[in-house]
Amino acid sequence: AASAWLILFATSCTDRDALDTVSPPLLKDAGSPISQIDAAPLAWRRGNTRSTLADAVGVWNDNIVRFCILAETSPPQESRIYAMASVVIHDVMNAVDRRYEPYVYGTPVTEPVSVEAAIATGTHDVLAAIGSTMPDPGPLEFIDEAYTEYLSALGVAGPITRGVQLGHDAAASLLASRQNDGSNGPPASLFVSSGEPGAYRPTLLPSPNGLTGLAALGTWGTVRTFVLTSADQFRPPPMYGASTVAEAVATPAYLADYAEVKRLGGVVSERTQEQSDIGLFWDENTVPGWNRIARTLGAQRHLDAWNLARLTAQVSLAIADGYISVFEAKYHYKFWRPVTAIRLGNMDASTPGDLTWDVATTAAGLGPTPPIPEYSSAHAVAASAAAEAIMANLDGPARFTVESATLPGKPRSFNSIADAVKENADSRIYIGYHFREATRIGTEQGRQIGQYVASHALQRIHTSRGPGL
Repeated sequence: AASAWLILFATSCTDRDALDTVSPPLLKDAGSPISQIDAAPLAWRRGNTRSTLADAVGVWNDNIVRFCILAETSPPQESRIYAMASVVIHDVMNAVDRRYEPYVYGTPVTEPVSVEAAIATGTHDVLAAIGSTMPDPGPLEFIDEAYTEYLSALGVAGPITRGVQLGHDAAASLLASRQNDGSNGPPASLFVSSGEPGAYRPTLLPSPNGLTGLAALGTWGTVRTFVLTSADQFRPPPMYGASTVAEAVATPAYLADYAEVKRLGGVVSERTQEQSDIGLFWDENTVPGWNRIARTLGAQRHLDAWNLARLTAQVSLAIADGYISVFEAKYHYKFWRPVTAIRLGNMDASTPGDLTWDVATTAAGLGPTPPIPEYSSAHAVAASAAAEAIMANLDGPARFTVESATLPGKPRSFNSIADAVKENADSRIYIGYHFREATRIGTEQGRQIGQYVASHALQRIHTSRGPGL
């Protein structure tokens, strides 16, 4: 049952061909301005090619992506991996040159070290520790091989050795801080619905009466947060302002949302081609998708290694806490998904049910509705949280074009990060996964989470060059 849930839920991590579609190396333009601090020799490519420390951050960010593709984890589990690995990269760099507050590891470096070796070792150790607990040896084998090849190209000089030790120490501190954080709960567990109108009914392996079945990650809302004070710190208000789920489904706002998703979100619908493209484009897992957006904008701004590491770390922390928070809310409110409501006809004699209705993603081979309660939208929460972290790190307008693993060959362009956040939220209606209320409230919940993370984690200290470079 657990493996079935993983296959259904981890839509962005089931295609190993995606290993060839991860983000390209940053700062490809040879004319890009690069600070002297980032001009250290880096041998991550064959042939001891010189590059920048920002490239090292990008390379190991790519390795995080590749590791998760092989691991086939769910988005919430993947967000935890990204957060842990990205934080280690940030912490080792700030041990060498203290520009921002560390997340866990704060011991300063007093001798010259290879920052590249520290980044590689810290990231490897975190991913290897996670991979060693997985039943499939593929992710662990991948990261071990990538690390061995990378390190062998750096050599064995004293700074390399000290960089390796720095990476080991930072990773050990981070792993210790996340021990027993509640993330080892079952991927799926038995869920029994109350059966009243509006109450969540399992969509994965339900019983004949539809009231009992499996629901995913029912304990993820109890995972220890990374930055927030608690998972319910930004719990959203009750859906549609109602005190019970049964009252919620009788409100005019809900009935309007019900009609909208029924009309636009099914296999057979009134969607335009543009709306269909938006739905499929944003069906990609939020974790790599918004990480790609962050790195695209970082490359546009020619961020140096420290700023890039902080950007990706804050984005990853915001997404991770976003998933923990939204799962706390989902299992607190236990509201039903559109696919259930539409098939049951809203359990209202005046609303005819349609047992043939299904979400648009089934026709595209991207799977059914994720087997978790409705409110609020995890996709909207995680994207909005990531967007706030990006905007906190980058000044000025942000125009960008990005690709998606779930609509390959059709990149989309945006005039602002806010435009992307809105389109991301709307997409969940176009594929039938959510009522608009869940995306609207989820966007606001994510905004609060992202702003909190950006203002409380990895805060700026100074920009002077440290002695360890």
